[in-house]
This record gives sequence, structure tokens and C-alpha cells, in this order.
Amino acid sequence: MKKIKIVLIFISIILAFLLTNNVFAVEETTKILYQDITINEDGSITVKEAAWLNGEYNGRVRDIDYRNNYATTFTGIYSNFAGNTDIYNGTAMKDIKVYDISQENFNSIYDIDKVEHVYEKVESSSNGKYGVYELTQRSSSTDFKIYCPNDKNKVMCIEYTITDAVVVHNDVAELYWNVLGDYYEEDISDFQVLIHLPGEDSDVRIWTHGPLTGENKIIDSKTLYFEDKNVDNYTSETVRVMFNKDIVPLATKKSNVDGKENILKYEQMMADTANSEREKAKLELENEASQAVLDLEESPSIYYYNYALELVNDLDDTSQEKQNFLERIEKTKELVNEDWKEDLKYSLESLTDSNYMFLNKSRLEDFKEEIEEGFDEETKEEYLTIYKKLEGILKVKQAETRRYFTIFVIITNVVLGVFAIYKLIKIINERHKFKGRYYRDFPSEDNPNVLEYLMKRKSTNIGFSATILNLINKKVISYEKNPKGEDITLIRENENYIGTSAEAAVLDVLFNMVGKDNRCNMTRLKNYGRSTNNAKRLIKKVDEFKKVTKEEVGFKEYFKGNGLAVAYIILTNVNHVFSLFMAFGVFYGLTNCGLQVLTYLIGVTIINAIYLIIGLKDKNRTLKGKEEYSKWLAHKRFLKDFSNFDEKDLPEITLWEKYLVTATVLGCADKVEKRMKMYITDTSDIDTNLLIYQSINLGITRELNNSIQTAIHTSSASINTSSYSSGGGFGGGSSGGGGRRRPEAAVEVVSSKV
Repeated sequence: MKKIKIVLIFISIILAFLLTNNVFAVEETTKILYQDITINEDGSITVKEAAWLNGEYNGRVRDIDYRNNYATTFTGIYSNFAGNTDIYNGTAMKDIKVYDISQENFNSIYDIDKVEHVYEKVESSSNGKYGVYELTQRSSSTDFKIYCPNDKNKVMCIEYTITDAVVVHNDVAELYWNVLGDYYEEDISDFQVLIHLPGEDSDVRIWTHGPLTGENKIIDSKTLYFEDKNVDNYTSETVRVMFNKDIVPLATKKSNVDGKENILKYEQMMADTANSEREKAKLELENEASQAVLDLEESPSIYYYNYALELVNDLDDTSQEKQNFLERIEKTKELVNEDWKEDLKYSLESLTDSNYMFLNKSRLEDFKEEIEEGFDEETKEEYLTIYKKLEGILKVKQAETRRYFTIFVIITNVVLGVFAIYKLIKIINERHKFKGRYYRDFPSEDNPNVLEYLMKRKSTNIGFSATILNLINKKVISYEKNPKGEDITLIRENENYIGTSAEAAVLDVLFNMVGKDNRCNMTRLKNYGRSTNNAKRLIKKVDEFKKVTKEEVGFKEYFKGNGLAVAYIILTNVNHVFSLFMAFGVFYGLTNCGLQVLTYLIGVTIINAIYLIIGLKDKNRTLKGKEEYSKWLAHKRFLKDFSNFDEKDLPEITLWEKYLVTATVLGCADKVEKRMKMYITDTSDIDTNLLIYQSINLGITRELNNSIQTAIHTSSASINTSSYSSGGGFGGGSSGGGGRRRPEAAVEVVSSKV
């Protein structure tokens, strides 16, 4: 059930992300962005900005920077007038207001003052709310989050004042302002700026910097205007206005230098550059148009015709070649029309071939685009009629496909559902085969590696390390520990011990591969797998251990054949694949509704995840295996509840080491160890030497297990990274340092022998 909960939580997070992410982002473009800027006598500017958005949205996010923290210091030299020095920074934003205007009442930039509904500032809000906004103010910028869903049909407006925006030089005053910013996220179809002076100035000048498509003009001695069309996102648009300083008598930001000459010099240079770029772009466009016309004449087709016509129409009317190009394009019209008809005929044949086998939504839409590209209205009308008939045929075909797939998915889900219920009942009954809650004794004499396979139907590194602990418990291995350090040495006490094949593999690793002379140092074991060759040897031996473990379990007859379980897993995956195909190939083709498809996808994913988890939980044990498994689960409950027993009910302390071995395999060693250590600390009426010995064993057990796991994981990592690193090393630190081994004669040891 824990895995199912994890899957559900994961799916919920994905769903929440998909449904809430980018809810403020506009799907297409900003249709209109207008700004009305008033320069005030104190050198501040009051900005009113109106945004009419396209698409579906919950509101608008607008980030406005009025200070460049990375600007260089203004010193009055010519280069400072390029606009990237600190004198052009604003000081603060104040008098903030957010409001909206009905779209039906907004017809031009002059309607920006038609305030209809003023918004309320809140600390936080949620999607779908209307008429509120959040504000985040910093020392150099202000971020707006305005809540107004698209179904309200509103133009969202913000108003604010930037202090110290105007710079007063000795001879003139100027406003140099990035009216759009560098981080506007959507494309803008129509961008307009209206600027008002606080008084009249017949010598006022305006310059704009940005795309070459922008145009500005002086409406009268107090009003200036700038516009641009189809502005790409993240594009800067800058306005510079130079005017008489006497009309801003209260402005306080002074440069203390003459500015007019430097401003005119810089802007003339920028204008010359812009004009040069415009001329270059004009010539490049004319060259492209010329090549497109040539391509059309050599290969008359509707693609080349439309492409050439588009380029030629984009040429300036002053172009000497424009009319010539248009005449040449007109001469190809008849040949293009015939080629277009042939292409339509071929496309229609491919769609209707083999009883409409290749008819699908994507190809049908391509066919419609191909029809609409032409200019022969009679032929277009004829083929559009055919297109509508094909649309009807496709709907019937999709309905049939959906029906077949639905029937298949329903049948497979019913079959899988029955199997899942059967397996779930089977799993529950298997877990409760033994009727008691606790099994205090050891249900069998199975070694840890066999016990692990019984519980999981697989062998892991934990079984390997638990086998070592079990050999210590059997007194086949003892250990020595240096009380001043962390080093442990394993010692083989019984060379004549004849154990299982799995135990033989473990002993071979410890005393033949890693150690020698019947001694194995744990630090050496942990570091053994750092070289690629040693890692391969160790992993090969661990794999051998897992193989012989599986053979040992086979003699126990704990499991039945796995064919039906494999078939169930395969059927679950096939069902999921077909369900996904239905979502994208059938449902989406019919509805075009992403939310419906997403809901369906999440539903089938949850169902198939449950089926899969139930299938993986069923290990297909025999009656004997079920009984042993149930007893060991009861034993695990006994170990997990170890801390709840009274001292008189606890097992004999001499068995604790063996309990720790099985607890390691059953995954509850930490709880058992904690309770045992508490008991050792609190008890005074048991033989002190035995308690000390057992306390040491608890610590050693943990260290041994950690050392073995580190050795195996380090070996796996070394193999995985060997193709990338000539050294083959991977992480981990060693105790003792420097790669030197201490002389054993100088080590004070605590022995495991009593």
C-alpha cells in the first residue's frame, strides 16, 4: 500500500503542476500594450500602462525595473550619454494604482484614462479571483501580479510614478527611459507610447531605440508619440526626449555639465547606423525576392509562388524592381495553378487509398492547408467540398477505432481487475496464514540469504552481509576491534567448517580474495572495490552468491513457477500502452481537449499502477512458502514491537545476536538495536561481562553491515564509472589514512571470543 500511496502522490503533484503552471502566461501574444507618460515639473514621470491580452489567462504578471544596479558612474564624458550610466536611473516608484477598462470601451490610447474598476492590493490570492493584485517592491524594481481572468473581457491597467527620472543638464533636460524593459515575456502586436511635456517647447526632440520597425513623431509642442508593431518578446524599446529645462523647474537630478551637443552627436551616430542597417536590410530583401522569383520561374509551384509573392510584397514601394518582380510572378500563374491541381489530386488519392487506411486528422489538416494555398477559387471550392466529406468519413473512422479500443481496454481491465482482486485476496490471506500476532522463536533454521529470498523472491547485498553476521553468530568467524579507532578485523576460527555454497562464497571473498592468513580487515574490504579489476572480481563473487542462494531456495520448494505472474505483468503493460494510444491517437483526435486527455491519462495510469503493484507483490509462493512467510512476518512484528515488551517478557540475551541477524534481513535492525541498547543500559542484575559483550556486538554488527554494504556499492560504482575515469575510484573515505596499514602487533583489540 505504501507504493500505491507514493504513486498517487506523484501523480497528484504532476497534475497540480500541469493545471497550475503558467496560468498567468498568455497563450499567444499581448494584443495591445499602450503607455501614456507624463513628465512632471519635479522631474518625475507618471506612467499609465494598458494591456489587452490574447488567449486564456488568470491575470497578468508585470515586472518593472526603474534602476540599473550595474550601471556605471556618470562623469560627464561623451560615452556617458549612451544611457547606461547611473544618472538615468529612477529613485523610487510611488502612487501605485491598478484598474481596468472594458474591452468594448477601449478603442485607442486616448481611452487609457477611462477607469472603470479599481483593484485592491492583497498579500496573496488564487487563480480565478478578480479585482485584486499582489505587489513585490524592491530597491530597484516592482513586480505586479494582477488577478483578472480572460472571461471578464477587461483591459488591465497600472499607474505609477517614478521619481527622479528626468536629468537636468546645464543647457537642456532629457528623459532617457526604457519604456518596455528587457524581460517582457510575450510578443506584442501593437505597442504605442504617448509622452506629455509639463509645458510647451517648440524645440523638443525625440529619438527611439529598438527594432528598426519603430516610428516616432512630434504631435505638437507638448505631445510626442512612438509606435511599433509585432514586437518580439524580451525586446528593449527605449525613448529619449530632449527639451527645455525651464519646464521642469523643480527637478533635482543635475548633471552639472552641458548635454545637448553630446546628445545630438550620439543620436546622429545611432540614426546613421540605423539608416545604414535599414538600407542593408532593404537590399538583402530585394536579393531574396529576386532569387525567389527565379526559383518560381524554374520550378512553378504553389509554394514558390506564395513565397516569392510574400517577399516581393514586403519590398518598399520605392524599389525599382518591385513592379518587374510582380509582372514575372503573374506570368507563372497558369503553370502554378496546373501544378497545384496535380498536387491536390495526388494528395486526395493518398488519403482515399486502401479504403481510407491513411486518413487521419493530421494529414487531413495538411490537405486543407494545401487547398487554401491556391488562388483558383473554383478549384478551391470543389476540393473544400471534398474535404468536408473526408472530415465526416474521418469522424466515423475515429468513432469505430475508439469503439474497438474501448472494448479492448474494457475487457483487459475487467480481466486484470478480476486477477488483481484475486491476487490481493491471495496476498492478504498469505500474510495471515499464521493466525498469531507474534512468533517469538525462529520459524526455521534457514540461513539469512534463504530467508531474504523467501521474503522478497530475490537476493540482494543485504543477504550477503547478513550471512557474514550469521557466520559470526555461529562462531565460524570472530572479530577484533581497536577501541581507539574504527578498524575491525575478522578472523576465521574454523577452517574445517562445511557450510552452504552461499556461505562458502562469502568466506572466499573475506579470507581468500580480500584478506589472507584467515584475517580480513574491514577497512581493506571497504576500499577493495575502488579499482576496476577488484570491483569486477567482488561483484562477480556477489553474483555467484546470489545464484547459489536461488539454487538453495529451489530445494526448499518455497515457490511455484512464475509464468502466470509474468503473463499478468505483460498484460498490464500492454493494457497501459493501448490506453495511452487511445488518449493520443483517438480521444485527442476527436476532442482536441487537453484537459480531458490529461484526466483520462491520469485515471488509466493510476489503475494500471495499482494493477502492477499488486502483481509485483504476489510472489507466487507454495503452501509451504506461504506458511513460512507468514510466520516470519509474525516474527518481524515481534522484533518491531521489541521495545514494547516488559523486561520479563524479553528473550534471552544470548539470542540477541541471532535476532539482529534476522532483523537485518527483515529490515528492522535499527529498532531492535535501539531497544537492546536501552535494555543493556537499564539492567544491572545480569552478568556484567555478558552485557558488555552484547553491547559491543550490537555496535560491531552495525559497523560490519555498513562496511560490507560500502564495499559492494563502491565496487558497483567503480564498474559504472570505469569507462569515464582511468582511476576507477568513487567517493568514500578510508580510516587510517595515507593508504598505510598499521602493524597489527601495536593494536589493542577487544575480541569477540568469550
